[in-house]
Amino acid sequence: MQGLPREVVTICFIILLADIVFGIIVPTFSIFAQDVGVSLALLGAINAAGGLTQLFAAVPVGILSDRIGRRAIVVTGVLCFASSLACFAFANGPELILIGRLLQGLAGVATFQIGAAYLGDITAPGQRAVAFGAYTTAMGVGFAIGPALGGWLSAQWEPRTSYAVGAVIAVVTASLARLLMRPPEPLPDGAAAPDRRWWIHIGGLARRPDLLTIASGNVVMSFAFSGAITVFFPLLAEDAGLSAASIGVLFAVRALVSAAGRLPNSLVTRRIGDRPVLLGALVVEMLVALCLTVVSSPLWFGVLLAFEGLAYGAYLVAGQTWVADRTTPRERGAAVGLYGAAGSIGGVAAPLALGIIAERQGLHSVYLVTSGVTLVGLLGFICGLRVLGAAERQTPQPSA
Repeated sequence: MQGLPREVVTICFIILLADIVFGIIVPTFSIFAQDVGVSLALLGAINAAGGLTQLFAAVPVGILSDRIGRRAIVVTGVLCFASSLACFAFANGPELILIGRLLQGLAGVATFQIGAAYLGDITAPGQRAVAFGAYTTAMGVGFAIGPALGGWLSAQWEPRTSYAVGAVIAVVTASLARLLMRPPEPLPDGAAAPDRRWWIHIGGLARRPDLLTIASGNVVMSFAFSGAITVFFPLLAEDAGLSAASIGVLFAVRALVSAAGRLPNSLVTRRIGDRPVLLGALVVEMLVALCLTVVSSPLWFGVLLAFEGLAYGAYLVAGQTWVADRTTPRERGAAVGLYGAAGSIGGVAAPLALGIIAERQGLHSVYLVTSGVTLVGLLGFICGLRVLGAAERQTPQPSA
């Protein structure tokens, strides 16, 4: 963190708390939803609805942050986390589970996506690899603490208690964000305001080969994480005889390993380039999904989740740095929105499709399908890099 602006520490701390809140529900949400009458297929549909919220909110929220500032959006996002957990705490059927999941989808966009845009604004290009390493490390540590805390609270009392605690943490986090984050700066005299014709602006960004390539990989990573890992792994582990507390520990181990690798990954990315890191992350994600079809012991579950966490963290660092380095502050919110929307496509498709597959073919089929989808995405990503290489030889990159 030496040499980075003080604001980097602030946003990293806020994101750490926000990811604790997000992680609290992970070890119990799928099981709790079934306990209140949600079937596997409906569970997949509800999670897909949350993904749709992220998909349709990502670009508008990004554009809004370009116009009114990042701080207001992040504060609103964390308050949405508080509201979603309150819905889960009081749920007695699918209705509040659905509302809470929709609010959670909006919260994720407004908090993590716009937090990344804010980080790009307050850092210089030479700082960003390490800054995003710190940012994603904070995410990883928060996601390590959250599931462990949620699993422990659920084991001591019940899932509703863990959701209530998470809501309180979210309210405190929103207050800190409002107090500590930098307010939006006014435009300099004579500077042009952002173009109100948002469709022209977004269309131009969406046609850029650099943003299309990185976004395509984000679809695949999100498909694996949002479906096979977040939604269905707790059910796979429960079928193998693990308790909610044990599942929480496994997610905590995954997150700790992922977090521990993110700052080193930022240094590796700066040394060898982002493309080998991104490709390696996709390969590991594919292999982990395949291996989860043949293991059932807590040890192997932990090992595979740790490798998945490393891959996910590697893509997170390199992908966010990629977007920040290739955009300007005027367009960064919208560009990050497009990147987030691409991830939301995977977040929508995975729970819905994999929920139907789990209902009809069993949980192991979920991981075979995930591995196959990741392989196809990897091949498409390689093709995208080749196209991008040709484009970059002809067109200079925009300065940040």
